[in-house]
Amino acid sequence: MTGTRQPPGPDRTYYGWQQEKVAFIFGMSGQRAVALGAAVLAAIWPLAAARPADGAVCWPAAVVLATLAFARIAGRTVDEWVIAAGSWQLGAARDQHKFAAAAFTPPGPGGSAPPMDLPGILAPLRILEAATGTGEPMAVVHHPHDRTFTAVARIAFPGIGLADSARRDLRVAGWGALLSGLCAEGQPITRVQALQRLVPESGAALRRWHADHLDPDAPQAATAVTSMLLATATLATSQRDAYLAFTLDARRAGQPIRAAGGGAAGAATVLARHLRTLTSAAASADLHIEAWLAPRELAEVLRTAFDPHSAAGLAERRAAAVSAAAAGLDAPTLAGVSPALAGPAAAEARPGRYVHDGAVSAAYWVHDWPRSQVYSTVLAPLLGEGSYRRSLSVHIEPLPPRAAERDVMRERTARHVAIRMRQRTGQIVPEHEQAALERARAQDAERAAGHGLVRLTAYAVTTVTDPADLEDACAALEADAAAARLEIRRMWFAQDIGFALGALPLGMGLPRKRW
Repeated sequence: MTGTRQPPGPDRTYYGWQQEKVAFIFGMSGQRAVALGAAVLAAIWPLAAARPADGAVCWPAAVVLATLAFARIAGRTVDEWVIAAGSWQLGAARDQHKFAAAAFTPPGPGGSAPPMDLPGILAPLRILEAATGTGEPMAVVHHPHDRTFTAVARIAFPGIGLADSARRDLRVAGWGALLSGLCAEGQPITRVQALQRLVPESGAALRRWHADHLDPDAPQAATAVTSMLLATATLATSQRDAYLAFTLDARRAGQPIRAAGGGAAGAATVLARHLRTLTSAAASADLHIEAWLAPRELAEVLRTAFDPHSAAGLAERRAAAVSAAAAGLDAPTLAGVSPALAGPAAAEARPGRYVHDGAVSAAYWVHDWPRSQVYSTVLAPLLGEGSYRRSLSVHIEPLPPRAAERDVMRERTARHVAIRMRQRTGQIVPEHEQAALERARAQDAERAAGHGLVRLTAYAVTTVTDPADLEDACAALEADAAAARLEIRRMWFAQDIGFALGALPLGMGLPRKRW
């Protein structure tokens, strides 16, 4: 999807996101085209063969095939439902929708610690350790099949909800400049993931602060009452965790990687070199990179997403480590968890939900972005306070200039041809076709002026610890998405994939573009 923005004004709005369309034959996918062709053949066969009696079989079959090609259920064609359900059932028949790790994971070579064990599409991932140049270790997620290396940063930002319009537009422009800088030929950073996670506050930091600042001479009754309130009270706010993941494609950085020593170590060195430049670019958008996550910190992020019950204990350990470090003492325990324990102990993908370590999640895909002009605060309803865990992940793929030119010209040509065909046949040109052509022209003009073009998609995940609350959490998420003018769809028969893409900052990327 792509976006266009208005010229500067007092209240800038944004619009023009375009959905990628499958254009095999007449805008249909290959499966739908085959089904339609089979329907036509089945319909004309009895007449062409002069055997009308065969119509009792062929014509009902033609109706079924045409229905598969054109009918839609919940926004998806019937053939898409059949393929998704059939694929899931095939995997379920071989128990591929279930995952067991932890105590069931075999040890590493020579009796060493077991390697990281993750379910589904996350199975190939490995967490490596690289140096950042500041003496602090940095986690690098290696995907050997895709030949990518990803680093994850924990960020802090002031937000735009209470900022004036000028400051708000300046921050959005800074974010756009960061992405535009990645739209260069040969740029090895090929993907950016922005993930924000809302977690009901555990109160671990508040309890630790109370323990560190408690006066030894305080009355015993007051101390007992305060301790009881801190132990039993539930905070009404949510903790906001924000992460940025930058992914390097080793195929685009082959020469620098070889110059840095080759292999995974060389790729991590090249990635760290690019991240130093991105840090200053992020600062121009008022995005403060607090730290590049170390292996144990990244493993904790994954672990708390799979097992929300572990968040409180890990927060206590981290607060104790921070308190000890502030006092100049050695931390009694290491913060975070080992990468070998990052995954779930057990997980099961079901048609409409994902069950993992005592929690249940539902994943959604953002099918359509706002079609009207919106302000930069449009996503505020999705990122507001709530009673359930929620994450919103935006995956962005910057396009090099030549690829952007091909995509824009293909879109502009397709729109122009569609309008000319309607005019030649005497049909009325719908306004949405004309508007789409104008958007394509505007994008072409912006591209020629030096602006970048990106592909993007987004996923939203809601997680509950009580299965009975899942549908209520889903209803709240769908209502907030509607308030944000987003059309979201539940990822039936692909919940484990949706969870991996929407709740974990691993830079897994966008689906491949189909033509």
